[in-house]
Amino acid sequence: MQSNLLKRPPILTQLIVIFGLGLFLGIISIWLPPYFVIVGIAGIIYLVVAWLWPEIALLGILLFTSTIFDIYSLPSIPIGVGNLIVSDILIIVLIGIIFYRGMVRHISYFIHTPLDMPLLAFYGTAILATAVAIFNSRLTFNRSLGEIRIINYYLIFFIVTNLLRNEKQLRRLYSGIVFLAMFVALAMIVQYSLGNAVKILPGRVDTLSTASVTSYGITRVLPPGQSLILFAFVSLAVQLLFDKTQSRSLIYLIQLGIIGLAVLVTFNRSFWAAIALALLIVGLLISIREQVKYTKIVFWTVIVVTFIFTPLLVVKGGQVEKLMNAIVIRMSTLFNPDTSKEDSLVYRYIENEYAYPQIASHPLIGLGLGANYRPLDRRLDFGPAAGSLTFYVHNGHLWVILKTGLMGYLFFMWFLLLFIKRGLQNWKGIHDVFLKGLVLSFVAMVIGILAAVTVNPIVNQSNWAPIIAVMLGMSEVILRLNTKQSTDSQIFEELN
Repeated sequence: MQSNLLKRPPILTQLIVIFGLGLFLGIISIWLPPYFVIVGIAGIIYLVVAWLWPEIALLGILLFTSTIFDIYSLPSIPIGVGNLIVSDILIIVLIGIIFYRGMVRHISYFIHTPLDMPLLAFYGTAILATAVAIFNSRLTFNRSLGEIRIINYYLIFFIVTNLLRNEKQLRRLYSGIVFLAMFVALAMIVQYSLGNAVKILPGRVDTLSTASVTSYGITRVLPPGQSLILFAFVSLAVQLLFDKTQSRSLIYLIQLGIIGLAVLVTFNRSFWAAIALALLIVGLLISIREQVKYTKIVFWTVIVVTFIFTPLLVVKGGQVEKLMNAIVIRMSTLFNPDTSKEDSLVYRYIENEYAYPQIASHPLIGLGLGANYRPLDRRLDFGPAAGSLTFYVHNGHLWVILKTGLMGYLFFMWFLLLFIKRGLQNWKGIHDVFLKGLVLSFVAMVIGILAAVTVNPIVNQSNWAPIIAVMLGMSEVILRLNTKQSTDSQIFEELN
C-alpha cells in the first residue's frame, strides 16, 4: 500500500487533477489579484516537477542562486521573523518531499553517506554558535539570517543524495548545469561587449584595475554565475579528456571555448588559480596514456587559439589586443612578488589583523553567523558599502573559524577532506567513463577551491554554497551507484 502511494497516478487521474486545478484557479482568479494566481500556478508546477523530476527542481534552485539573478532583489515573503526568498521555498519543498517519502515508505528510504555526520555536525555547531550569540545579545536574529541562509544551502547535499536514485537523473542534472553555465557564459560575453556603461547582469561589472593601473575599455564581469562557470569548465575539460567520441569532443571544445572566454573576462586571479590547480591535479592523477592525450589537447588548443586571434591582434588598438594585453598583465601579477602590496590584498591583511584577536577570544564556537568581527575602519569602509561590511572577511577559512569557532572549522574541513579522500580512493574504480570523469573533476575543483578560499570567500557566498553542495552530493550518488552495480555484478556471477 505504501509503495502504491508513491507510484505515478494513471493518465486519466492526472488529466482530471489538471482540469480540476485549472477550474479552481480560474474561479479564484475572479477574487484574487493576478500576481497571486501566477504564484499559485508556478508553485503547483514546481511541486509536480519536484515530485517527478527532482533533478530539474535542483536546477531551478541553481537558476536563482547561481546564474544571472540577484536573489535578494527578487520578491520575498515576510514571515514575521524575517523573509522567505525564492530559493528558500524551493529547498523547503524538496526537503519536505524527502521526509514525506521517508514516512510513507519506511525510515530505510533515507540514504546515508559518510559525509552526513561531518556536515550535520558543522551545521549544528553553526546554529548553536548563532543561538548563543543571540542569547548573549552579541547578535540580533535578523542580523544572522543572511549567513544562516548560506549555511542552509549546504543542506542541498542531502537533497541530491536522497532524491537522485539513478544514473539518468545524474546525467540530466549535469547536462542542465552545463546548459545554465553556457547561458551565463554567453550573458557574460554580451556584458563584456557592452562595457560597464550598460549593466545587464548583477554582481561586479566594472573597469579592470590591476596594481593601481586602470585598463580603460576592459570590463570585469563577475555575476553570481561565476560558480557555474568554474564547475562547467573543469568538468568539461575532464570529459573531453576521457571521451573517445569525436563528434562529442567537438561539442566539448565549442562549449569550453565559450565558457573559457567567460572565465577570462572575470579577471579573477584566485578563480584562475583555482582552475589551474584543479587541471594540474587532474593531469597528475590520470594514467600516462591519458597524460599524453591531455598534452595533445593543450597543444592543439593553443594552436587553434593562436590561429584565430593572431589576425585580430594585427589591428593595433583593437578590442582583441586590449583584451589580450589585459589578460597577460593580470596573469603576470600571479608570479610577481610586488602583487602582495596591491590595495586589494592589503585590505585582506587588515581584515586578518582584526580576525585573529576575535578567534582567540571566541575559539570554541565563534561569534555566530552574521556577527560583526571588527569596528568601522576607514581603510576598509568607504564608498557605497561603507559601514555595512564589518561582518565580512575575504579569507573563507577565517570566516568559518570566526563564525563557528575551531569546532565548526574542524567539522567543515572534515566534510570537505573526507570527500576528497573518498574521491581519490574510488574514482579509478568507477566503471562508467563519464561518471569517473565527474568524480575526478569534482575532487580537483574542491582542492582548487580550498586553495582559492584563502583570498576569496567562496565557501560563504550564496552563489557558491549550492554548487559545492551539488558537487559533493553528485559524487556520493555516483559512488553509491557504482558500489551497487559492482555488488549486483558479483551476485550475478555467483548465481551463474
